Amino acid sequence: MPTFPLPFRPKESYHTGGRKFGANRDGGRKHAACDLIAPKGTQICAVEDGDVVGFHKDFYHGTDALEFKLKPSGRIVRYCEIKGLAPGVHVGSGLKEGDPIAFVGKMHSSSMLHFELYEGTATGNLTNRSNKPFQRRKDLIDPTEYLDNCALRNVLAAKQAIEAVTAAVQGMMSALPVRWIR
Repeated sequence: MPTFPLPFRPKESYHTGGRKFGANRDGGRKHAACDLIAPKGTQICAVEDGDVVGFHKDFYHGTDALEFKLKPSGRIVRYCEIKGLAPGVHVGSGLKEGDPIAFVGKMHSSSMLHFELYEGTATGNLTNRSNKPFQRRKDLIDPTEYLDNCALRNVLAAKQAIEAVTAAVQGMMSALPVRWIR
């Protein structure tokens, strides 16, 4: 199960209004993402294991965008309206699920993570102004269900802790001498 990109689920739903995928925009354009409302500077994490494959400074109204290819599905997540990368992150970085990747940016008066998802089956730039109505590459997919199925990081941390304790107990049990009783 992938990890939610923020340390919390936003109070403002990404299922409704202008924040939802496919919401109407000016000029007949459609919203190509789910907007996750969060304070500026909120840490964003890798939703799955993968590699940073692109970074675009000054992507939109003073914010940046990062492209991240997921393993093993080959899908691409584009984290947009971010400001800066987490320390040590650069194009070519391999990250594990839950690793810090970037920070929420701020445009005008709002701060959010604009979360796009691509199947990874097409080639070329993710933004394609001639591909109406989303103006994105043809393999763009609705990220709503993907986000709904993500676990929060504290759930991921708890799962990892349980797995570590289970492995330790199994290791201790295998080291105990066994005496067979007849």
